[in-house]
Amino acid sequence: MIAKSAVLEQWKRGQRNLFGAFRNIAVFGDIVMQDGTKGVVNLPEEYSRTLTAQDVKELADLVGKLDFFSTLQLFRNLESGDCGLPAHHADVLRAMARTVRNRFQRPVWKDDAIIQLHLDYRCLRGGKAALADTLGALGSALETKASTTIDLPLTSVSPRGGGITLPMRLSRSIKAKHVKHGSDDVHVASLVLELGPVKAQVKMIVTRPPTLPSAQGCRTVVAEDFGFINTSSIVVLRSRSPIGVGALARVAGHNGGDGKKLTKEQARMFLETHVSEDDVEVLDYVQFDGSDFLGRIAAQATKIDGLRSEIDRLYNRLDRIRAELNRVADAEAAALVPEIAAMPSHPRYMAMHGRFFRLMAAVGWLKQARLAVYRAVAGLKKSWFGHVAQRKADLAEKYGAVVVTEDLDIVAVPTDDPAYKGRTFNKMINNGAKGQYILRSENTLKWRGIASVKVPSFYTSSTDWRTGTVDKAQRRGLVFKAEFDGRLWDADLHAAEMIGRYLFLRPKSESEPAALAA
Repeated sequence: MIAKSAVLEQWKRGQRNLFGAFRNIAVFGDIVMQDGTKGVVNLPEEYSRTLTAQDVKELADLVGKLDFFSTLQLFRNLESGDCGLPAHHADVLRAMARTVRNRFQRPVWKDDAIIQLHLDYRCLRGGKAALADTLGALGSALETKASTTIDLPLTSVSPRGGGITLPMRLSRSIKAKHVKHGSDDVHVASLVLELGPVKAQVKMIVTRPPTLPSAQGCRTVVAEDFGFINTSSIVVLRSRSPIGVGALARVAGHNGGDGKKLTKEQARMFLETHVSEDDVEVLDYVQFDGSDFLGRIAAQATKIDGLRSEIDRLYNRLDRIRAELNRVADAEAAALVPEIAAMPSHPRYMAMHGRFFRLMAAVGWLKQARLAVYRAVAGLKKSWFGHVAQRKADLAEKYGAVVVTEDLDIVAVPTDDPAYKGRTFNKMINNGAKGQYILRSENTLKWRGIASVKVPSFYTSSTDWRTGTVDKAQRRGLVFKAEFDGRLWDADLHAAEMIGRYLFLRPKSESEPAALAA
């Protein structure tokens, strides 16, 4: 059952990807190839080199004539002929299909795989009533303090066979994790049976209606600055005056709530005319050192650079062998090498032909190895960002605070930054890193019912909130040194504190901090 649905889903994904690649056949990438031209994004490099501008135009014209189903039919027909297309165009499209097929191969389950079966009423003895009773019993068990064991009455694997009773143990630690967030709105929605090499276990899917907590009235904030040397720098602040409607409306306006987002110049003007004083106190500092995380990313980037170098070296050899093959066969130097040897009786041609396709296979293996490294990097980011997001939420719950972060879409590692370790590293760490962390963090806060606010990111790392001084020279690497009196801060913690104080800034002309809550 699992295999069939997985194979079908993989097949559908491959079809959609093939159609998308075909529709964008005229899209060129930004990377310049060795011959000085830009390659077509959705084609192997060796085919991009042989396409002329006229070829690309003719293929683009073909794209405009075909819908989804006609496109798939064309690729099916190309397996047995050229479909009336020029031979070179047909070869290019077949190469595109091979690329997609290699990417979306059939799913493979290894010896240590764990298979998940989502249980519906047909999987339980007693049908719908048994499933409803089981889910209800689990929901009630969440409210008790002691550990609970419930038997799951699975049906037999054969008609009229004996049933399978699978014990489910709901531990106190699991209950505490959910009850502390409020059990009244927690609902056990469904069950999943996990089948592993040596054991089977049941997991429950717990849902909660979405909540929209408000920051209004709160006096404590957990402010975070996202970075690289320090993945997350957090300062917990408490104000004598609660966050009022006016402060939230102001921040919403700065973030574009009225249709116009605050510009960089406007942000500077605002910060220069607003201050935060002793009515806000610091309760806690927390930093999550990202050096180990960055080191592991850098190690993976080194592997990528090595694989890329080896791939480029093989492509250079392939170019030389292709030129020699075409010279022996009296063909154009840039012509594609046919998989079926054109001169089977020519010893030198056959030796080079075999070597050419062995090297092509080696390129494929190296690309698979490179893809595995990228998957490892994705796993590293998922694990580390998930840990940091959970700890930030723990702090917010501990202090009953609102989470305040900067409204920043893209974070790059500058080339002069100590965390910069080359182009590959920069690409890896920037490829969705900020977006992944924001998504994971926001989902965690929503699940726990913690309010969050975003403030503009302009000048948060270069502003002295005591005097309204905005000067990038105040931040010197890892240290913030105030121009006013020379006071020193950790630069990342200073930025986090500025982000938190943004909600409590007031005009320099005002002396009463309570005016903010109005």
